[in-house]
Amino acid sequence: MNILKIVFRNLKHRKLSSILTVISIMTGVALVISIMLIKQETEDAFNQTATGYEIIVGPKGSPLQLTLSTVYQIGNPIQNMPLSTYELLKNDKRVKLAIPYVLGDNFKNFRIVGTVPEIFTEFEYKKGLNYKFSEGTIFSQDLEAVIGSETSDRTGLKTGDYFMGSHGIESYEGSESHDEYKFKVAGVLEKTYTPVDRVIFVPMNAVWKIHSHEADLRKAETDSSVHIHKDEISDDYEKTITAVLLKLKSPVYFDLLRRQINDNKYEGINAQAILPVFEIKQLFDIIGNINSILMIISYLVIFTGAISIFVSIYNSINERKREIAILRSLGAKRSYIFRTIILEGFFISLTGALAGIFTSHFLIYIFRNKISDLTGIQISGVAYNAEELIILSGTVLLGILVSLLPAMKAYRTDVAENLSPLS
Repeated sequence: MNILKIVFRNLKHRKLSSILTVISIMTGVALVISIMLIKQETEDAFNQTATGYEIIVGPKGSPLQLTLSTVYQIGNPIQNMPLSTYELLKNDKRVKLAIPYVLGDNFKNFRIVGTVPEIFTEFEYKKGLNYKFSEGTIFSQDLEAVIGSETSDRTGLKTGDYFMGSHGIESYEGSESHDEYKFKVAGVLEKTYTPVDRVIFVPMNAVWKIHSHEADLRKAETDSSVHIHKDEISDDYEKTITAVLLKLKSPVYFDLLRRQINDNKYEGINAQAILPVFEIKQLFDIIGNINSILMIISYLVIFTGAISIFVSIYNSINERKREIAILRSLGAKRSYIFRTIILEGFFISLTGALAGIFTSHFLIYIFRNKISDLTGIQISGVAYNAEELIILSGTVLLGILVSLLPAMKAYRTDVAENLSPLS
């Protein structure tokens, strides 16, 4: 007697029950794998983005806040620093590249960041990757801007268009627009799947000029002798920056430079130097607790599916006692009957687990663009995690374990009692 034919015949006989049990297992496995894959690709994306920012120097305060506001454009910047901080770091012999950031304004909730042209030519936003333009070129005038791909898509701005920024890093009711200063879009960056896709880059001088003019207007309201220079920066206006992105000539300088700045032993500046990769690792350690809860829920779904296997097979044993007795009378050993029931649990759990893995990859792949657009993180759906084999093996093992009790019940079926004539 072919044992596999017997197994598949039994499963076919309980088609609806088998299909529902497989779907239950599939759902749990798909949830676990989906959470695992998205978590993996999200962490990879965040870490890859952070690797482009070797060291960030900013005002004293929360290192995580400095990382999120500078690298990921999330939350408020701590405060500003004197321009001299950037100039000192730029001229440090250990520094290969220093990129200043000046935050302060927005256009329709897309942040305007003052910086220097070198960010487009020398800065690597990910290891080995520089910004590229889908249209236009680098800004060359104070009132020119380079915008990210998502900024362009959502605002409709294209090369040659004009726009006016609003005060503050986020739009709010009653916020003032800088009506006297219109920026012209000089270029649009190619999609990077990083927060830069949602940024507007302008020359630092433009940010200082706008805010210097605002300061002059406020003075003019109280002092009629104040002369307002629209295209000049007031002599008494302090030029400040929000952060400096550093790339060093050698990794051996990392620790020394960071300690000098953090211990207030670097040219008298009052700032902090952080490693974004380290801060993001700490952030994901915190987020990991939330992921653990989601994983537990998903594992419970798998366990529920395993219980369904148990209930389905166990209940069917009562209906199959006569069939089992007939098999025994035809020469089938107890061990043969035992293996038949175990194989039923094996095939149900294996089918559900494989279907769950395929479903998770398929759905993430199908909706990868939608997920990427919503999160700003590039999701492929084809990434493989070694833990998938563990999930597959664990699910199959669980299916076998819950089949043991029904198998033992079938093993102990009394042949004489169940072959008696039906009343």
